[in-house]
Amino acid sequence: MSDPRGHRPSSMDAPPPNAEKTRSTTRQRIKTILLGPSSLCTLLLIAAGTAVAVQSGTNAAMRSAGGRSFSALINFATGLTCCIILFGIDLLLFKTPPPTSSGIKASPWYSWFGGALGAYYIVINILTIPKHGAGTVLSIFVCSQVIMACLMDHFALTGVPKRKFSLYRILASLGMIGCVAVITLF
Repeated sequence: MSDPRGHRPSSMDAPPPNAEKTRSTTRQRIKTILLGPSSLCTLLLIAAGTAVAVQSGTNAAMRSAGGRSFSALINFATGLTCCIILFGIDLLLFKTPPPTSSGIKASPWYSWFGGALGAYYIVINILTIPKHGAGTVLSIFVCSQVIMACLMDHFALTGVPKRKFSLYRILASLGMIGCVAVITLF
């Protein structure tokens, strides 16, 4: 039997019997490499940290060119574009199930504030970098993020696993405050 173009099906036309299993294994391997406890994961975290530092400089440059609110608008417009692309890749390549209305409705009240907190961070970044410099502003940001993260762990806030704010964590936090003081003063 042939199709309208006169092409006769053959065993070469059908996908191999284990093609779906191979695709699934490949997707799992990609997830493991990107999200697993590996050196690549560590490198991705370092790259994300350096991206935040570079971002503060790009935000300050856009502020000089277009103003404070325009800089924030461009930041979030490009961020939204990247998130839409990532969402598409997640659904299509990684076959992550799309969100359901019941799942969204069941999310805790505080889960809706992430975007507003991100906007607050960006706006404060845009306003303070030109006056105080990237090193001072980001050292304050990082120090406050780590201390708040330790408090979130200690009190199991926003659903994170409980982890004690131990003496060592307190001493490390105090050391970070000292580092921020040095970066700010010199």
